[in-house]
Amino acid sequence: MLSQVNFRNLLLIVFLGLFLIFNLTCDQKDRFTGIYLIKGEELSENPDTYIELKENGLGVWRVLDDEVSFRWDIRDNKLRLHIKSGGVVIGKIHDDTLEIAMPGPKIMYFKKKK
Repeated sequence: MLSQVNFRNLLLIVFLGLFLIFNLTCDQKDRFTGIYLIKGEELSENPDTYIELKENGLGVWRVLDDEVSFRWDIRDNKLRLHIKSGGVVIGKIHDDTLEIAMPGPKIMYFKKKK
């Protein structure tokens, strides 16, 4: 049977671990939130194509007048876009640039808007 001191220490360690995990995952998401413009459209005021990553883990991918909403998360420095239709698009993160492999040989690059 655990004494009260050992139980208290164990409980403190568990809460500290959960607190650290929560803070690390939140900080990581906050770092990537924002609007990412397709490379080459950085100077345009109304870009035709962009990805918006919101703080709550939701996002929007807009191409011309079409919009696709998704949920997003980061794992192993890879961005995963969970599309509502059931697909998952995986991209790589390089500093402030997203590299997203489209079906086929096409790769799209998006740079974070400042």
